[in-house]
Parts: sequence; structure tokens; C-alpha cells
Amino acid sequence: MYLKKHASWKVLKRWLSDVSGGKCWYCEAKHTRAPLDVDHFRPKLGITVDGSKLAGDTGYYWIAYEWWNFRLSCQRCNRPETDVGGTVHGKAEEFPLQDEGARCTVPGASLATEVPRLLDPCIEEDCHLLAHGIDGEVKPAAPAGTWEFERAQYTIKQLGFNAFNSPESKKKCWRLLDDLIRLAGNHPDVAAQIELHMSRHHEYSSFFRSAIGTHRDKPWVDALL
Repeated sequence: MYLKKHASWKVLKRWLSDVSGGKCWYCEAKHTRAPLDVDHFRPKLGITVDGSKLAGDTGYYWIAYEWWNFRLSCQRCNRPETDVGGTVHGKAEEFPLQDEGARCTVPGASLATEVPRLLDPCIEEDCHLLAHGIDGEVKPAAPAGTWEFERAQYTIKQLGFNAFNSPESKKKCWRLLDDLIRLAGNHPDVAAQIELHMSRHHEYSSFFRSAIGTHRDKPWVDALL
């Protein structure tokens, strides 16, 4: 009850937003018309696994105010929403583990025993498990059948990385930049645009860095990567 009544995160959201240039830490989108959420990576009030609530679980309430559990999230990554195909996306209270028997349920238990299925945007190795195609889609980078593949695929589907026309939006922006690279060539203004799209504060910078990499055969582009 206390956590529900004391859930004002305005100042914290501004700080977290400044860190990423206003980008969602999960999908890298910028949502100028909707406020970003402060997501608790480990849910604070309850846990679901594949949509089913764990019986008797009350969430990780004891770390509700620990800064290292906060992730800035767009509302589509954080809140449940159904796409046109009827699939529900959004993290909400989802937090499955590789081994449910290792789940911490009381304060003081070691969180190090847990291996989350959801990728953590604050862990570099987790970010490298996502690949970005020039079709705008996010794909698992690890081989099929591995735990790393399963984690990436789960995260992509659960958070809806390829839903809500996100791939189409990214492809549209990439076509313009691709044309500049191919038609204008090594020009200072083109180089400036490449560096802008690859900067960590730019929307979908991981995608653009991957797409720009398809022009690595051009020495001047390779020098920028």
C-alpha cells in the first residue's frame, strides 16, 4: 500500500531521460507525445511469468527505491498493449527466470542467484544479444536453440520491438540516409548526418550503426564507424 501511495517519479524521470537523451532504454525510441515511465527491472509489487501471476508473490518490494533497479521505458515497452494481430506486448510485471527455484522472495536474499530471461539494457553483454537488420527488425544475435537466443527472442516479442510499425518507421529513415551515402558520397554534411544517427542519444542509434555498417566497403564510411 505504501508503494502505491508514494509513487511520484517526476524528478527521477527527468534525470534518467537526460542520461539517454530522452530515449527508452529498452527499444531506443523517443516518444515526444507520451511521458516515459520509470520501470522497475525487477517488478516492485508482483510478478508474472508468461502472463500468469506467481501465487503468493509480492514482487521485489524491498528494492523499490534502489536506483540500480530503475530503467527508463517508453509506455509501449512498459505497459500492456495489444497489437493489431491480438498479441499483448509490454513488460508490466513480467519477470521470468531461467530457474524459478532460484528466485529471491525475501529481503536479504542474493539476487545474484537469479538469471533473468528478459535482457537488461544496463548490461552490455545483453545488448549484444540483439541484432538489427536493414529491414528495421530486431533479431536474436545468438544461434537458435541457445539460452541467449531464447532470452533475445523473448525480449523482442514481450516488449514488441517489431510491433506497432516500428520496423517500417526505422526503414523509412534509413532509406533517406542510405540515399545520401550512395548519391552524395564523401561530403562533410553526409558525414555529419552519419555521426548524428550513430550518436548514443539519437533514436534507434543501434539500428543505424548496424545499417550504416552495410556501407563499410567505403573507406570514408568505415573511418566513421
